Amino acid sequence: MIAFFPEIYPDELLYSQIARYHRRSGYARLAFTVTDIYNNQTLVHPDVDFVNRYTHDAMQWITKYEPWETIAEQHTMYPAYIRFLPKLRRIDAVKGILSCEGNWKNLMCMPKLGYTRYLRYCPECAKEDREKYGETYWHREHQIPKIRVCPKHRCFLEDSEIAISAKTSPGLHDAESNVPDNSETRVCNSDSEIEFTQYVIDVMHEPIDLQCNMAVGKYLHYRLSDDYASNSGLVRNITKLYDDYISFYGEEMPTMSQTYMQKIFNGYHFDPYFVLQLAFFEGITVQEISHLPSNVPLYGIEDIYQKLSQKYNLDYAIVEDIGATVLKYSYHQTRVSRKSGKREAMYDELDAQYLPQVKKVVKQILRPDGRPERVSFAKVQKTLGLAQKQFNKLPKCKAYIEKHIESQPEYWAREVEWAIAELIRDDKPLNTSRIMKKTNMRIRDIECCCPYIQNPEVKSLVSNMLSPT
Repeated sequence: MIAFFPEIYPDELLYSQIARYHRRSGYARLAFTVTDIYNNQTLVHPDVDFVNRYTHDAMQWITKYEPWETIAEQHTMYPAYIRFLPKLRRIDAVKGILSCEGNWKNLMCMPKLGYTRYLRYCPECAKEDREKYGETYWHREHQIPKIRVCPKHRCFLEDSEIAISAKTSPGLHDAESNVPDNSETRVCNSDSEIEFTQYVIDVMHEPIDLQCNMAVGKYLHYRLSDDYASNSGLVRNITKLYDDYISFYGEEMPTMSQTYMQKIFNGYHFDPYFVLQLAFFEGITVQEISHLPSNVPLYGIEDIYQKLSQKYNLDYAIVEDIGATVLKYSYHQTRVSRKSGKREAMYDELDAQYLPQVKKVVKQILRPDGRPERVSFAKVQKTLGLAQKQFNKLPKCKAYIEKHIESQPEYWAREVEWAIAELIRDDKPLNTSRIMKKTNMRIRDIECCCPYIQNPEVKSLVSNMLSPT
């Protein structure tokens, strides 16, 4: 039976509150806390972002001051993921969260990041927490995928050593024990990134309208400036829009591909970060994007479909299907062959133009300021803001990237070198356990990559660690 339970802090993750309980309980093993808190005794991992099934006793303590609906909405990450989902999918996801049952996680729009997420913190927020509460905690705002700064203190967020991954050992890691007292504050000088991050946070705090039928892609289309209409005025000039979008956000912030942008407008993708990038770019306010109208005037070709539907007394969906088929056929019939000499010459010119930029990006990936990254076609393509179809026509650029693509053991070797350098810098003991925790690798991964370590001293050090005593 639970004898006490810490009160939750403003914007604290529910996971963080439970982790603070685990630390204060004095339990030597996680299994004892699992018995107190979780209804599923075979629990593999306490969920950092969302919820698990809780015991009746734990639920009474969790909801002592606020109802469960409020706790879930204000102290888990689900409002950062589901806001722009289609109505029925959005409702089912919320029902699953509130009941802690079902496959609600599969209904959410979980972004594919391509890297391991870690619990993050703002050094300045941690200082303020310790002064005000005597301890710090995991802030929900800091865990929003892809954001990099704390707008309140105008500084970059820092990764802790706690990975948010099913591959790591299960645990309840409180912030006070894992956020250093003397972490350096790295100032962010980008006003635009700070302003956009505040915009994302403000939207997350807005109530979610479960009954809204408006597709966010349709609304974003409706709010587009006339500058992005095609010559006929019927469809979007996606190329011009994408070029302006990339120019607006620059090279530093995460950006989507042109194909992904098109799929947001067409209602196939709902990544909240990229949806909000488009909304912010279009000048849509927090209130407007958080509370979409039930309907908007039909735009361009949709207006024509509506008029034809009414004129010939046909179902709108039938007219839309016929129109889309005709446009697709017309597009392929009138399209200039990509094998024409003129088009090939254009791509040869682009290939030569982009090659120096590709070399620069590859160099930055291979020699990052922080944790190593792996070279890939997708990463270079995204960094340069090139569409995949366009990128596939640049053979020199692709050949240069292919030369620098590492095998998995080669990449692991750079990870190990980085981890050891970090441990030495922090004056921590060097052993395989700490390397595994920092890199999220297994012992056999370290053994596999050892021959590929470039630094002779590091290679010798790792070999000694792996040698049986």
